[in-house]
Amino acid sequence: KTDKILLTFFLMSLAAYLVIFLSAFWDLPLNIPPWHQLLLLYFHAFPMFFLQLLLCRRARAVWRLLVPLALLAVPGVLFLSAAGWMVMGWFLLLWWCAAPLLGSALAWLVWAVSLRKSGRGAGKTGRKVL
Repeated sequence: KTDKILLTFFLMSLAAYLVIFLSAFWDLPLNIPPWHQLLLLYFHAFPMFFLQLLLCRRARAVWRLLVPLALLAVPGVLFLSAAGWMVMGWFLLLWWCAAPLLGSALAWLVWAVSLRKSGRGAGKTGRKVL
């Protein structure tokens, strides 16, 4: 049941972020208010948090916990190649990835704390606590 709730929150927050993203770039020239810029740059921490927490609960192999980070790498490499691998491209990629990385790290922390509180450490799950 918890997994279904996490999946629902992930899909709802992803849909909300897609609306935020598309509405920001729908009209040209870009005239994005500051509150919309904040949502655009930081709201995607929520879908990443819910996805990572779901993967932490369901993944049996530790390498699967890194799948969301691969989701950041693919568009990042495409963006950097389009930007000509310039320093500004690296800065923008780092800025864009900060919120999802924070969401993933927070999910790992929540998962590790929940394992410790429930008494299911590395010995009972077969996985190391991050």
